[in-house]
Amino acid sequence: MIKQSVLALAFAASVSFAGGAARASGDHEDHAHEEHGHEENGHDEAHHVAELDGLRSVHAWTRAAHKGEDALVFVELQNRSDTPAVLKGGEFDHAASVELVGFTLKDGTDVYVSIPEMPLKPGQELHLEPKALALRLNGIEDDFHKGETVEMHLVFGRGEMEVDVLIEAENAKQHSHAGHMHE
Repeated sequence: MIKQSVLALAFAASVSFAGGAARASGDHEDHAHEEHGHEENGHDEAHHVAELDGLRSVHAWTRAAHKGEDALVFVELQNRSDTPAVLKGGEFDHAASVELVGFTLKDGTDVYVSIPEMPLKPGQELHLEPKALALRLNGIEDDFHKGETVEMHLVFGRGEMEVDVLIEAENAKQHSHAGHMHE
């Protein structure tokens, strides 16, 4: 059994509180996607940011993977609203299931364990990142190739947010555009 303190540590390492004034956010454009949820190359700023009722996701990404494998999705989340929010998980049509997971070590091995949900207070940021929190796509149905994007939904207590997830190299440690600003 995984100790609660390990999950609390993963949560604490992944959460930071937003300071200062919130920047104005742009609208997320509606756009078409390939039938299999893949889009090749040509991602633009609209693909980096998605919004839902005061919640915002920036830089959703995953690593290249092969059919049948699990893939971890990472993203920066911001609660710009004045009400609490809860991340419950995700939906992806081309995987057996999707679950919110937290990182821990078990007998010296990296392990991600299922977490039922993660709260976001008003003004809070939550970073799903390697060796912390992630959304695990269990048993993907197609290969994930570097440079493509896949569409998935983040599931919150207040609704679903459609996000485009950029596929990075198999050994990527962060989104290739991490560090640049979005308004």
